[in-house]
Amino acid sequence: MGRIIGIDAGGTKTQALVMDEQRNVLFESVAGHGNPSVSFQQAMEHLTLVLNDCLHDGDADAIVIGMAGLQSGPLEGRVKDVLAPLSPSPMWIISDAELAFDSAIGDGDGILTIAGTGSISHGRHGTMTGVTGGWGHLLGDEGSAYSIAIQAFQIITSEIDRDVPLSPLSHAVMKEIGAVDGKGLKGFIYTSDKGEIASLSKIVDACAQDGDASSQMILQKAGASLGMQTVQLARNLSLSSLKVAIKGSVLEASNVVQTSFKQVVSETYPDATILLSPMSPALGAVTTYSRMRRKH
Repeated sequence: MGRIIGIDAGGTKTQALVMDEQRNVLFESVAGHGNPSVSFQQAMEHLTLVLNDCLHDGDADAIVIGMAGLQSGPLEGRVKDVLAPLSPSPMWIISDAELAFDSAIGDGDGILTIAGTGSISHGRHGTMTGVTGGWGHLLGDEGSAYSIAIQAFQIITSEIDRDVPLSPLSHAVMKEIGAVDGKGLKGFIYTSDKGEIASLSKIVDACAQDGDASSQMILQKAGASLGMQTVQLARNLSLSSLKVAIKGSVLEASNVVQTSFKQVVSETYPDATILLSPMSPALGAVTTYSRMRRKH
């Protein structure tokens, strides 16, 4: 029975699973974030912790790490320099989106669209693979929790500039961050990290559920952006039929976002299959290892 270690090194937490080749989980270890572009030292500490935990009962046939932040420079080599000495097992480092795709879609054709703190779509058609989105919060990440929160903050700044009463959404956000004026708002924005800002998207969703029109519009726009991102990738990959798995807090938790997303996708692909992907991305390591083994 083979032993495969799959590690989902995300922007919020790092989850490591020891599995057999049928995806039966034998052991699990969890630590803090594994995104080296946020803090390389912290990410390596967390990855070292979970990897050592998983190696407690011996080496594995393979170690597959899906890592957020790989697009931010030549990080793969630096990561391997730290982690490879921990085990003689073959080690592959891929993007967290690719690992999540292998978990949700497996070896088949389709697209995985993720909308959590950030957003990205990863797809495959035969031997072709592609990505849309995933640009990070400074260049894009439309449809993400961060983007949703920033749009809510922009409504607040507009209302303050126009000297009009704050809307229900603005009141709710300001109360959540403990601010009473523009100075307090700026203080929060410029002293908070990306995750702390993105967490405010839940306030937008709560206000949307209470019938707030501005909140509903923000979420509808988010879903449409994610849908267009998905459709564009399907076109790039020349997919004639479409299977889409969706993952991440925004797409999983918000009915407004999910409905808008499905509407945009179905306009171009009326027979598209759209499904939630509740499985851990780390499970994708079995599929990744199988594919890498065939290549080599």
